[in-house]
Amino acid sequence: LASDAFVMLALVPPSLASETLPRDLIVLLDTSGSMSGEPLDQARKIVLALIDTLTERDQLELIEFSDRARRFKKGPVSADAEVRSAARNWLMKIRASGSTEMSDAIAEALAGVRGDAQRQVVLVTDGAIGFETEVISRIRTRLPAGSRLHTIGVGSSVNRSPTAPAARA
Repeated sequence: LASDAFVMLALVPPSLASETLPRDLIVLLDTSGSMSGEPLDQARKIVLALIDTLTERDQLELIEFSDRARRFKKGPVSADAEVRSAARNWLMKIRASGSTEMSDAIAEALAGVRGDAQRQVVLVTDGAIGFETEVISRIRTRLPAGSRLHTIGVGSSVNRSPTAPAARA
């Protein structure tokens, strides 16, 4: 009987190839003395996870800082498999020592941006820094349009007075 017949119809829209923008990932890693031990171990795990999200279309910069800024490479590099492996090895060799001078590292991280990429600056720190006001001011005035700055606090007693304003800037 026609009244007992049922029809099920499923309409599926065509899949649109959504092209994602390449990323410029810049990681600022605090390696001052206050990051010694568990905070640096936590920071490494975070940065390793970030590196694992990259593709060959992306670029990577790693800048560690204590009393001065030190780079993984001279500038941004394509995040191919070889670079990601070298970055992991570099991370495992760094040690925490010295005071915290973030201003130079911030200035380096906020330099130019590729027009066709999304720039993400990730600051990993326990927040025990000096010259907080200067650092926040530098972020506010130099963060390029289209960039995002994320702060990740590590350790058991994160100082939120610089990390929260940095993220808001």
